[in-house]
Amino acid sequence: MNGLINLYKPTGMSSARAVSRVKKILGEKTVGHMGTLDPMAEGVLIIGVGKSARLFDYISGRKKTYIAKFKFGYTTDTLDALGEVVDTTSDIPSVDAALHAMQSLVGEIEQLPPLYSAKHVDGKRAYALARDGKEVELKPVRVTIHDVELICQPKMDEMVFSVTCSAGTYIRSICRDVGKMCGSLATLTYLQRTKSGCFDVKDSVRIEELETLKDKAIITPESVLDLPTYHVDESLYDDMIHGRKIACNVGGDSLIYCKGEFFGVGRDIDGVLKIKTYLRDN
Repeated sequence: MNGLINLYKPTGMSSARAVSRVKKILGEKTVGHMGTLDPMAEGVLIIGVGKSARLFDYISGRKKTYIAKFKFGYTTDTLDALGEVVDTTSDIPSVDAALHAMQSLVGEIEQLPPLYSAKHVDGKRAYALARDGKEVELKPVRVTIHDVELICQPKMDEMVFSVTCSAGTYIRSICRDVGKMCGSLATLTYLQRTKSGCFDVKDSVRIEELETLKDKAIITPESVLDLPTYHVDESLYDDMIHGRKIACNVGGDSLIYCKGEFFGVGRDIDGVLKIKTYLRDN
């Protein structure tokens, strides 16, 4: 098997556990996800299967859209509903104040990741160090908030937003910062990833559906990679198959084809074709 799955990860399941379930269902050893989704969160989790598991750098860096519920009045150690309450306040901001704070974050910003995050600190995950009670010092990371929108206000102390942002953005950190900007405290109580690049939640498959669909749920990598195409002359097909040097002028990363077959992502290095990510089904 070789391709990508637009999986709907349920809340309460880690991304690593979702990968494990996919491995078992498909009977495929080489499986990996393209961007972590927190256990509390649900929604789009892109899974690479077979050779397509090598496409992390091309898939994970795309912008993403989330539906997020902020609850004002308290904060937890993890900045979400799964953590322990560490502080409370009776100061609840108005919708206008919270929306103004959200809108002020649109653009390129320096964001401090949550203490409980998958960021590496001295070779270890920040959340592992935090759980062991060790001091963790995280550095701000440059991220981009592309768009925010207020969806509704279910309760006086709750607001639901749509957030479109760059890869690496923590919605928990946005929630924390908005609470602080409003002179309050806020905790993320619901999160759904609705888009990841070209993958949309409306097209995603749940794990129980995957058990029936199996390989029918797999999306071909060439159909979702937003790269130009380059067709190697058919007379060089045998050279392509055996990895011989082929002179070319591809330019940047491109989808490489020969005789209608997709070989992978490649480019020219000093005038010679180099397949950076080999994806051809043997």
